[in-house]
Amino acid sequence: MRAMEALFMVQDEDTIVRQLLHRHANLTERLTLVEAVAARAATAAQVEEQKVDHLDLFRRQRRYEGEVAAVESRLGELDTLLYGGTVTSPKEAVAIQTEMGHLRQRLDSLEGTVLEVMEELEPVERLVAELNARGVAEATAVEECRRELLAAEAVVDAEVDEARERRRSAASEVSKDVLTRYDRAATNLGASAVVRFSGSDCTGCPYSMPAVEVDRVRSLPEGTLAECTECGRIVAR
Repeated sequence: MRAMEALFMVQDEDTIVRQLLHRHANLTERLTLVEAVAARAATAAQVEEQKVDHLDLFRRQRRYEGEVAAVESRLGELDTLLYGGTVTSPKEAVAIQTEMGHLRQRLDSLEGTVLEVMEELEPVERLVAELNARGVAEATAVEECRRELLAAEAVVDAEVDEARERRRSAASEVSKDVLTRYDRAATNLGASAVVRFSGSDCTGCPYSMPAVEVDRVRSLPEGTLAECTECGRIVAR
């Protein structure tokens, strides 16, 4: 009888281990970590998108600033030429003044464009800074979630180790051939591989045992392990 109770204990501990492993795989902390990692990834993707926009605007700003510098340089050259005493022809002086007028108009337009780009750039830079700050906070949250998950896993792992130790202790009182029969049945029947005989039926079977089978099991000595011909469970007499 002690060996039979030990076999039931083996089955109970196997059930506990399965439940614990399921709990381990579905810890709330694991889902929280997944969500935290997803949030961090989404923010990082937003940062990259904004960086592309920022780079495009920055390049436009630098291009227009380069054109401003070129126009200012040309205006300086023309100013030196006009007032340097080398131009003596009124016609040539008029041509230079005309060109300078056009250049000043172009300069005004370019400087206006630079300001427009800078105005577009400002909110993008502000958003990138906000996203970066959010990303730092989210990265911290991810690490905290990882620590919490590891702690939760450690608790479950300890319970699994305890259950497996109890299982080993119980299994040491069961013969190897019975354990082999149990392991084979448990592969398909799980937590009800071994059941008790109710006096007229297999308590784990969805079908009623044939009368002949009932009589056969009932006639066995108490403490005997039989097998249900209907479902294949190990029946403890």
